[in-house]
Amino acid sequence: MLGTCVNIYTKWAMKEENKKYLRQIAAASTIGFQVAFSIFIGLGIGVWLDSRFGTFPWLALLFMVFGIAAGFLNYYRFAVKQQKEDEKDSKKE
Repeated sequence: MLGTCVNIYTKWAMKEENKKYLRQIAAASTIGFQVAFSIFIGLGIGVWLDSRFGTFPWLALLFMVFGIAAGFLNYYRFAVKQQKEDEKDSKKE
């Protein structure tokens, strides 16, 4: 009985390649949220500062641009990381 239980679990164990693809999909699915949130956070900070200093819309626009830059910097870092992992995997094979 114990041998069949172990056999069932090893039969359904996920291959390392499938785990790698699932990790890549999970990481890629968060990139859109990171870009959007960084833009909204920058815009929110800018609007708040504008309300404090009475400079609307200049600080809101400035911090929105900072948010856009931060979001795309996150996207660039993700792309570079994925490219390095792909190169490492292609050398391994």
